Amino acid sequence: MKLIKTVLLAGLSILSLCSHAQVNKQIEIRSELASPIVMQNSQEKNYLKISLTGHEFDSAKRVPINLAIVIDRSGSMQGDRIVKAKEAAIFAINMLNENDTLSVVAYDNDARVIIPSTKVNNKQKLISLIKENIVAGGGTALFAGLSKGIHQVEKQLSKDNVNRIILLSDGQANIGPTSVQELSELAIIAAKKNISVSTFGIGEDYNELLMSSIASYSDGNHIFVNDSLDLENVFVREFKDVMSTVAQHVKINIYLKDGVKPVRLLGRDGIIKGNQVTVTMNQIYSNQEKYILLEVEQPQGKVGEEKTIAEIDLVYDDLLDKKTQKEKQSVKLAYTDNLEAVKKALRQDVVTEIEIQEVNENSVKALELYNKGDRKAAQKILVDNSKRLEAVADMYPEYADRVKDDMKWNKKMAADAVNESGNGKVYSKEMTEKQQNTRMGVIKK
Repeated sequence: MKLIKTVLLAGLSILSLCSHAQVNKQIEIRSELASPIVMQNSQEKNYLKISLTGHEFDSAKRVPINLAIVIDRSGSMQGDRIVKAKEAAIFAINMLNENDTLSVVAYDNDARVIIPSTKVNNKQKLISLIKENIVAGGGTALFAGLSKGIHQVEKQLSKDNVNRIILLSDGQANIGPTSVQELSELAIIAAKKNISVSTFGIGEDYNELLMSSIASYSDGNHIFVNDSLDLENVFVREFKDVMSTVAQHVKINIYLKDGVKPVRLLGRDGIIKGNQVTVTMNQIYSNQEKYILLEVEQPQGKVGEEKTIAEIDLVYDDLLDKKTQKEKQSVKLAYTDNLEAVKKALRQDVVTEIEIQEVNENSVKALELYNKGDRKAAQKILVDNSKRLEAVADMYPEYADRVKDDMKWNKKMAADAVNESGNGKVYSKEMTEKQQNTRMGVIKK
């Protein structure tokens, strides 16, 4: 009888954690604990996962795009790079329609607006402006270029548009503000205006930390383009995201109850102030999940007791219905003296994501060691990462596919770490791109 009661309690607790958005909303929200049932008086850490998944929608009904393309035309972009950058910009024009807004900024020793913010209703004229005005030569005033890109998007800024900047660079910022901190602060300004910045680093010589930081702080994508011939394919992937945006300006507030202490966020950054945690996301895409993971110290409890440990407040702009949506959810924790009930209630999908994020943090340490010249130590971390993910796949076969690619990637990077003939610049950029993408907590459906 006691076991039946415990199992029933487990079922009720899990149902109370797995909340869903209403059918008429564009995103589904789930708030759940890795361990929704714990042993009585347990003081172990727990993990809260909040995920937002965009529903499928008719792409013909997509919302207007307000896009600025910011192109590096410094001397190092001469040759194929500037040619392919122009071709990619022209591709973007052809992907847009008369409801969309486009601006193009080019930067070298300074920044110049090639196409002021305008509706895309005369494509041939816009294409001619790009062909005639983007010629490589000069320095890299990246800060000025991004600043003007933000200003152009601001001209048509609307919560009913997808506000986006695509920033291309193949070198080091060397004119005007150049530090990671200064450029990151500019990205934060963009994010506060509900503008995402996706950064495309071309070749081996750009500053990957700077470019990935800009993308991270504004909730954009960061992509390493080793060969400029791949630029158009990169634009295709970017436009798939942009054109499938269903919600933006997302703000998640987590209010932890007395006795619950926030420890850290895994992956995405946020603000932890006392018992309140705030995380923002700029855009949510159709058929894609974005999540946050919060490690907490849980309160003790008695057998049969159930406690609300967190209240979730979510606000976002629904782009398809053109209104602000709000949702509240509660997260509960139940207590038992039955270890089997605890194991049965464990959320294997949440544990899998925890492992992915912790392995990613380890890979950051591996890259630091690699860049300091301690390649064997870097290799060991990456080998251990691969073994750890392999153990997850064995333990939770239902989620083996989720870790399969990461497992292979860690094995490859472990081997490359000690390859004396390998390209260190490429290695660092591949690692940084992967770390950034994993940190953002994205699962494509």
